[in-house]
Amino acid sequence: MRRYLYRCPVCRTTSPLCRTHAELKAEGESHRHDLHGGHFPDGEKDGEVDRRGRWYDDLGWLTALHARLTDAYADLRDPAGMGHRLWAGALAWLTLTAAALTALWATTAALQP
Repeated sequence: MRRYLYRCPVCRTTSPLCRTHAELKAEGESHRHDLHGGHFPDGEKDGEVDRRGRWYDDLGWLTALHARLTDAYADLRDPAGMGHRLWAGALAWLTLTAAALTALWATTAALQP
């Protein structure tokens, strides 16, 4: 399940959690129309967040990949939930490690004479 937030740096407010991209856009439009007369505040931010509320765009590529896997595994049991699930993080780490070891093994096998 996707999760989105809208952040206005002028008002220093963050929207409630949005579940769809259309809901996120409506939240931003409503905020700009009601509080800023339709103008776009400098530094406004919106986008997809993980279960901890961190923007994926702010994370490094490996951390973002781990967060997406963790969210996917945790959403299997609790699709509407938020917060960190230790078992899902461990399973995501195991998945990334297994993929890296498989790639290393395949590369080594391909380079053998």
